[in-house]
Amino acid sequence: MQTNVLEQVKRVELSILVDVAALCDKHDLTYYLIGGTLLGAIRHDGFIPWDDDIDIAMPRKDFETFQKIAQTELPESLFLHYGTTDPDYYLPIIKIKKNGTIFEEQSASSSIKHKGIFIDIFPLDNANTNTGFRFHTKGMLIKQIKNYLFLKINQEKQLSAWKKAILNLTKPIPASFVFQLLTKYMQTETSEDAPFYVNYGSQYGYKKQTMPKEMYDAPSKTTFEDQLFKIPRETPQLLERIYGKNYMDIPPASKRITHNPKRIQLNEECMA
Repeated sequence: MQTNVLEQVKRVELSILVDVAALCDKHDLTYYLIGGTLLGAIRHDGFIPWDDDIDIAMPRKDFETFQKIAQTELPESLFLHYGTTDPDYYLPIIKIKKNGTIFEEQSASSSIKHKGIFIDIFPLDNANTNTGFRFHTKGMLIKQIKNYLFLKINQEKQLSAWKKAILNLTKPIPASFVFQLLTKYMQTETSEDAPFYVNYGSQYGYKKQTMPKEMYDAPSKTTFEDQLFKIPRETPQLLERIYGKNYMDIPPASKRITHNPKRIQLNEECMA
């Protein structure tokens, strides 16, 4: 991605984050910068220079409240993309997208109705433990359901014979039903007294992303692109768990990963 285009994409994403954070503050909902966004805030006071996305997380209770109120209270320039707004959506996370723009990822299905520039919102589900047979069984089943749902929506991809057979056998089952099954299963541990949060939507896997709640609560604030946003209370420990002890070191060019979108379009407002 060209540097000038990347900077314009970042500007759009930051504007989305500002609106999302304002809505959370208005309704007293908790959110945290996470992932590369959190790392960028700590290491660069903003975006990682080569990064092209923003990730935040919310405790499940706040996540569910947000996705309901945001459909009517977000600015008209934004679209809440989730299984409740698109029956062909397959991710257990919310994407808040900018209308009039395109950021088409390599893995994006042609059936997805909105491909705008976005930020990701991950739910943090309650977990009673971070070890044991039931913990790992649930994590692995969620992973398999996510993979199945991705294949069901992205059937134009090259698939093996057995995957095609499974999809043909289950063709009558709507993707929206599988999505509901997935999100309900993620929420089977409902007690707010559970000692752990688990981020099942993360690319880093459920084991690495299951952490004591005290690592998150109560949130503090830090600067990201000259604005203050909420971060987990024990951010250094969280970043070390995800990225290793040397998370403040700049990685070599070969490990500087981006989404590598196949198509980008910025509207006139974004170009101003």
